[in-house]
Amino acid sequence: MYLKKLILIILSSLLLASFSFGQSSSVMYREAQKIFQSYRYQVDYSDFQLKTYQENGHNILQLLVIMKSGRNHFDEALLVGYAASGAAIIKTESNVDRVSVVVKVQYKDEVSIAATADAEDVVKLYQEKMDVSVFMGRLTWY
Repeated sequence: MYLKKLILIILSSLLLASFSFGQSSSVMYREAQKIFQSYRYQVDYSDFQLKTYQENGHNILQLLVIMKSGRNHFDEALLVGYAASGAAIIKTESNVDRVSVVVKVQYKDEVSIAATADAEDVVKLYQEKMDVSVFMGRLTWY
């Protein structure tokens, strides 16, 4: 009997945790969507994802944004993705560790350009406390 109650409590806790995680992702998406729309980028909810993974024994919360762009505007799309992410992090007070933006560029074939930044740098970029050239130099490119 005690074991059943314990299992029920654990499952309830996990369900509530996953619900709040989904809620935070949804709120972040709505905040970011305001910036995406102002720059006329279409980003679906499925392309704006919070992911967790282990790195060196620590849990890392990463925001992944996938965008589409024309071949001459991929750099703008990248910066808009980071700016929208910064706005979402600040306005929802999320504890995101890293932000990755993937820009899919249609050329002869589809080419993906991906970069990752620390969330602190993304927030500084959004708040205009970091120059764009400094920010771009601190990105990890893939």
